[in-house]
Amino acid sequence: MEPETARFRVYRGTLAACSPVFKDMLSFPQPADAELVEGCSVVHLPDAPDEFTVFLKAIFLPDYFMPFPAKTEYAIIRGCLRLSHKYGVEHLHLRALVHFSSLFHTSLAQSDKAEYPYSESTGPLTQAKFSISLMDVIRGNAFNGETFHLSTQDQESFLRGLIQQIQFQPQASWDAFQTPSKSQIVQPLLVQFAAIDILGCFTDPVEIPNCSSAVRCLKGRLSAVNTVHQAASDYPSLPLFVWGEDDWEEFRENFCPTCLASLQATNRAKRQEFWDDLPKMYGLPPWEELEKMKVAAIGKFWFPSEV
Repeated sequence: MEPETARFRVYRGTLAACSPVFKDMLSFPQPADAELVEGCSVVHLPDAPDEFTVFLKAIFLPDYFMPFPAKTEYAIIRGCLRLSHKYGVEHLHLRALVHFSSLFHTSLAQSDKAEYPYSESTGPLTQAKFSISLMDVIRGNAFNGETFHLSTQDQESFLRGLIQQIQFQPQASWDAFQTPSKSQIVQPLLVQFAAIDILGCFTDPVEIPNCSSAVRCLKGRLSAVNTVHQAASDYPSLPLFVWGEDDWEEFRENFCPTCLASLQATNRAKRQEFWDDLPKMYGLPPWEELEKMKVAAIGKFWFPSEV
């Protein structure tokens, strides 16, 4: 097997037993002048070597990719998920789906309780991008990498018009940009606008009725704004991670009970509103439909954060 520049010498019987695609591929009669390496026929594949490596290890090494909740690595899940779907290795595909689903949730409460390992290769942004490509695979859409080509001047005009449209016709903005290529430009902007809206809970309303300590609460709100402003600058595309339930503990003493309750309620409502709109930003169906798709794919599998 030669995926791009790599080469693997493997037992064809095992591959044929696991994969109907490999079974058919390896059953083709070889021409007399077929390429041979050390007496073995060669099959060239267009797959990435790193993904094909973990895929083969999962097939040939029983302890390499164990079922959830055994610990594994994101690169292993990614490689196994892509190639098990491509080559029809059903047991490995289901195993990878369950592992992958353990990282993502269909309700804000579940997401808040989950712990996300973060690094350059496994952070939420990388995982979100892979989720979109995975959805294209599941829906059978052959996304061909088409990009939204615009000149610099056209980009500026497009973005100015889009910002105005989002401000004055938000629903039309959602509906007008649902193709994968256009959403690559639109989605980051929508997420950043949502981040600004979520953090607006500290400034709107300016006065909270029945506040018992106006000066103290105003100072508390200004302090919180400074904190979230820095966090929003560092993570502009992760509004749900900028300020969540755990952050209130640090600032609890800075507010009177009335203001604290009001600010918390507004923040929770804005975060929930963003969460409810999140699938549409990526051109996906609502959470309820995604949950049904998840159950149809892996069954009613319970993860620790859902208990």
